[in-house]
Amino acid sequence: MKKATKFLIIIMLIGTIGLLIYRISNGIYYRIPTDLSLFVVLLIPIVLNKYVSLSNIDKLVIYIFIFIADFLGCVVNLFKYISWFDTFTHFLSGIFFFYVGLRVLYLFKAYNKNIYFNIVFALGVVFSSACIWEIFEFFMDRFFNMNLQHYKDTGVLDTMEDIIACSLGGVLATFIYKKVNDKLKKI
Repeated sequence: MKKATKFLIIIMLIGTIGLLIYRISNGIYYRIPTDLSLFVVLLIPIVLNKYVSLSNIDKLVIYIFIFIADFLGCVVNLFKYISWFDTFTHFLSGIFFFYVGLRVLYLFKAYNKNIYFNIVFALGVVFSSACIWEIFEFFMDRFFNMNLQHYKDTGVLDTMEDIIACSLGGVLATFIYKKVNDKLKKI
């Protein structure tokens, strides 16, 4: 686990530094803030680990999500070049935040033997994360004249697709979690 996590971090750092050099040397300055933001995002698990004890699996899951969403999506800019990548990332975020919801329960010793309590809580984290993210995009669009929600060309369509994709990811995670839980009861 630790080796896979370190490998992901190294790939992201080398890739971002390479793209920064390329963009600066070619005068593509508008992408630099996005590239630099990755260095801040990579610190999130380190800071989080100071307050909550993260397992090696937790760290790997977080860095995989950062790799897909921030590095591939924003830095490499696959959101622009692959039409379905944004929806795919939001779908994965539903699975990721379902996992986060279960880990929150576990870390605060609130994980319940009643599987349906755990599912409802984790889905609440999924739906809340989708809502909070879309509010963040809305404010970035309004205050920094960005177009994260693609409101200039699609209106509410992108926002709804993002929320639905995240929600479907959470529902899929629910079925996986229930199936694994049922199998563990049989052991």
